[in-house]
Amino acid sequence: MGNINLIPDDYRQDIGLRRLLRNFMLVCVMAIVGVLSAKALLSYLTWRENAQVVILEQREQASEQTKFKAEEYRQKIQMTEQQLAALNILRGGDQVLVLLQAVDKAYSECIWFDRLHFMRGNTKSASETSTQNESTSVVASPDSQASTTDIEINNAVEIVGHALSHSTLADFMKKLGNATHVADLRLIDTGTRSYTTVEVVDFNMALQLNNKGQVSP
Repeated sequence: MGNINLIPDDYRQDIGLRRLLRNFMLVCVMAIVGVLSAKALLSYLTWRENAQVVILEQREQASEQTKFKAEEYRQKIQMTEQQLAALNILRGGDQVLVLLQAVDKAYSECIWFDRLHFMRGNTKSASETSTQNESTSVVASPDSQASTTDIEINNAVEIVGHALSHSTLADFMKKLGNATHVADLRLIDTGTRSYTTVEVVDFNMALQLNNKGQVSP
């Protein structure tokens, strides 16, 4: 006796169509989720890449600004040294040149200056002691004529400028303080502030220049 199929063919076909429709909808949902996930990942990677580009551009800009300040400083030093070449003929001891040479040896590209203020102090000899309270700029006028025999000259210098970090400033002061004619190097004041895209350290320091006899350029 054969098996009797009691399920109508129309009902069986309807169940098959519903199964196919459900599977198709599931595939569509998975495809949409995959597309959205890929889009979110691409957006994140693009954002991260743009952020890194901005950081690199800021660092490059800060580096270019530092190099520009360094080149500007070197050009000023060169011009000042040319002017001091004539001044040194008239002076028995040129401490301005000594100062510039000491600063140049201690200088780094992460330091730049707003002002170097040179103040002439006391001069002493074996026979007399005289006091001067004359303040000049870096390109100073020649001293009055005096013998360079057994003369001790002590001049004060104030340096105002900026550094990229406290460690850079400390390294500059260490090198400057080790210079031959530099004495009593003191940090008067420091402070931090934002300069374009970076934070810099403002500083104000003072030192004494001492020298006996004639200074060779």
